[in-house]
Amino acid sequence: MLVAFHTLGCKVNQYETEAIKAAFVSRGDTIVQEDERADVYVINTCTVTNIADRKSRQYIRRMKSRNPEALIVVTGCYAQVEPDEVSLLPEVDLVVGNGNKTLICGLVYDKLSKKEAPVVKDRYVLPRSKLTYYEDMGLVVSSESGMSRAYIKIQEGCDRFCSYCLIPYARGTMRSRPIDEIIEEVQLVAEKGYKEAVLTGINTALYGTEKDFDRAEEGNKGESSALELLLDRLDKQDNDIRIRLSSLEPTVVDVEDVTRIIKHDKLCRHLHLSVQSGSTPILKAMNRRYTASEYLGIIEAIRKYDPLFGVTTDIIVGFPGETEEDFENTLEVVRKAEFGRVHIFRYSPRKGTVAANLTDAVPENIKKMRAERLATVAERTAQDFYKKNFDIPHTVLIEEKIGKYLTGYTENYIKVYIETSEMNRLAELVRVELTQIYKDGCKAIFI
Repeated sequence: MLVAFHTLGCKVNQYETEAIKAAFVSRGDTIVQEDERADVYVINTCTVTNIADRKSRQYIRRMKSRNPEALIVVTGCYAQVEPDEVSLLPEVDLVVGNGNKTLICGLVYDKLSKKEAPVVKDRYVLPRSKLTYYEDMGLVVSSESGMSRAYIKIQEGCDRFCSYCLIPYARGTMRSRPIDEIIEEVQLVAEKGYKEAVLTGINTALYGTEKDFDRAEEGNKGESSALELLLDRLDKQDNDIRIRLSSLEPTVVDVEDVTRIIKHDKLCRHLHLSVQSGSTPILKAMNRRYTASEYLGIIEAIRKYDPLFGVTTDIIVGFPGETEEDFENTLEVVRKAEFGRVHIFRYSPRKGTVAANLTDAVPENIKKMRAERLATVAERTAQDFYKKNFDIPHTVLIEEKIGKYLTGYTENYIKVYIETSEMNRLAELVRVELTQIYKDGCKAIFI
């Protein structure tokens, strides 16, 4: 049987897609590209924005058009939050929520064995109150050859309920994966030749918090968090794989937490810390549990430890009630933080969130203008940060060849372009020096 996948959204979705692929491969099925004709198409959806929902529907229609006789499976956050809406799409045959992704392969086989499979729509979606367990997907290694980076899921769920966000409803309560399982999976991907492991979760900073701690690392509370204990263990592993955290939430960690975390030897000198706004009143309206000055305090502590430590972030512009002064404060945070990259989102209300009921909406033309201004400032400050890295040795993980350039990311998450005729450096860690600004990163030379 031929099976194709399309994954939208976060690194957790990417990890879970790899686990679903592995289940089909174990039955002898063949994984094909999403633009090829397949017997089964699996769309792993995102619902973080209205645009994500629309993209999910577009891919559902597109994949069905490639083979009208194919079975269409929709899973992920859009399927979890809007199962009725997804079920009503005429192309969809099977809707599977986030707590049941390990069942997908078996459900597909069951459905194909029934004569009414193309007609009757099946749905396997648990309510949020039932999403209280960590769904064990086993040890996951990518089925794609040539990949240099592996994603390792360590945590699931969130209970922070930022006022604009649906993800706590889509992913359920916070729960963590036992440390020993994570250690085993990192060792496995290292033995397979991967050079970087990205620890990912819905809210990675919540890994091993109070109720999960005993299960994760019995009897080691002390001053260290479970996340720190995990990084301690990874530092002691006998391999050369480097570790990257997909993100940390300043709603969870503070200066002391971050200061302890960044000192681990194998951890890449980069953190993704979502600021969302540089205005303290807007942060309060978003139910973010820090002030703008507290966020900048974390940045200051990081850069005191290492002036070239890379920080990337997410920012929402046009949140209800955002004034010009609020926006200017956001620009000031960007200038002070010198982010290596800023992911910019224009606010859109999500049904079911607190913010969807807020008045004082920012007009769309103002959102667009602010997003453009923010992009200009973010690019300028990122380039200022890049220049500080010139003529200094960096380690880059080579990921692909684009034209005449090998490309990859430094340990502090600067994208580099190395002009060379070599092809055999893919998935290698190489030493380079950055020489000049180029596209969305820098040109570099081997050293």
